[in-house]
Amino acid sequence: MKIPPLIYNAIGRFVLFVVLETAGVLMILNNGIVQRYRIFETIRSFQCFFWERNTAIKDYTRLKDINASLIKQNAFLLKQNVLYRNCIQNSIAEGSFHGEINKIDRNASSVTDSTTIRLDSSMVMYDYQLAKVIKNSLNTEHNYLIIDKGAKDGMSEDMGVITPIGVVGITRAVGADYTYVLSFLNNKQTISAKIGRSNIFGTLRWDHRSIYYAQLTEIPQHIKVRRGDTVFTSGYSTFYPANIPIGTAVSYRVVNGTHKQIKVRLMQNFKDLDYVIVVKHKHRHQIDSLSKFQPSYSKR
Repeated sequence: MKIPPLIYNAIGRFVLFVVLETAGVLMILNNGIVQRYRIFETIRSFQCFFWERNTAIKDYTRLKDINASLIKQNAFLLKQNVLYRNCIQNSIAEGSFHGEINKIDRNASSVTDSTTIRLDSSMVMYDYQLAKVIKNSLNTEHNYLIIDKGAKDGMSEDMGVITPIGVVGITRAVGADYTYVLSFLNNKQTISAKIGRSNIFGTLRWDHRSIYYAQLTEIPQHIKVRRGDTVFTSGYSTFYPANIPIGTAVSYRVVNGTHKQIKVRLMQNFKDLDYVIVVKHKHRHQIDSLSKFQPSYSKR
C-alpha cells in the first residue's frame, strides 16, 4: 500500500519534531546539570568564606579569654613573687628561710578562680583585682586612665594600680561602673622607690618628657648605682606592695654634691596597657588614721 505524500510528510515532520524536542530536552538537562554545578560551587565558596570568618571570630574571642586568663595568672604570680621577695629579705637572717618558703607555697595554693585574687597571708596585706583599661591618656602633663571597675566592684579612692612589671597610678574618682585613675605619667604623681637590693629609698617621678623614663631622686651619694640595677617599690605607703619592679637604672648624676639623681627606664610600656591590677591595702584606713594622729604633750 502506497503511503500518500501528505501523510508521509506529516509523519516526517512529527519524527523531526520528536528528534528536535528530545535533543532540546537533553540540552536543557545537560545545561541544568552544569548550571546546578556552577551554582553549587558558588554557594560552597560563600559558605567556606563565611565559615572561615566565623572561625576567625571564634578564635579571636577565645584569644581574648585566654589573654584575660593569662593576666589573672600574672596577678597571682606577682603576688607570689612579692611573697618570696619579702620572705627572703625578712627571714634569711632569722634562719627560718625554708619554713617561710613552705608557708608561702601553702598560702599560694588558696587562690580562687574569681576575678578578685586573695591570698590569706600575714605577709601580704593586699587584695588584688583585675580591670580592663577603657581609656588611656598619654599626651599631656596630667595623664589619666579609665578602668571598667567601679564602686559596685569594690573600687574606692586611693587604691594602687599596677601591672606585673610596673606601677600605673592611683584611683582618684569612682563611679558606679568605672574609675578614674591618676596615671604615673602625671606631674602630680610620685612613688616611694628603692634602688637595687639596698633599702635606701627615694622619690620616683615621671620626667615629663618621655613615657619611657622617670627620675629617682634623694639617693645618698655614697650608694653604689650600676647601669641595669632594678628599681622597686619601697613598700613605705599603703598604695603599693613592696618589691614590685618599676624600671632599671640607665645613668645618674650627682646633685649639689650630696645625693644622686638616677634616670630610670620604666619596664611598663604605657602604650600597651590593656589590663591592670588594682590593689587595696586591707588596713589602709587604720594606718592612715594613725598617721594623722597628733599626740598632745602635757607639762609636768
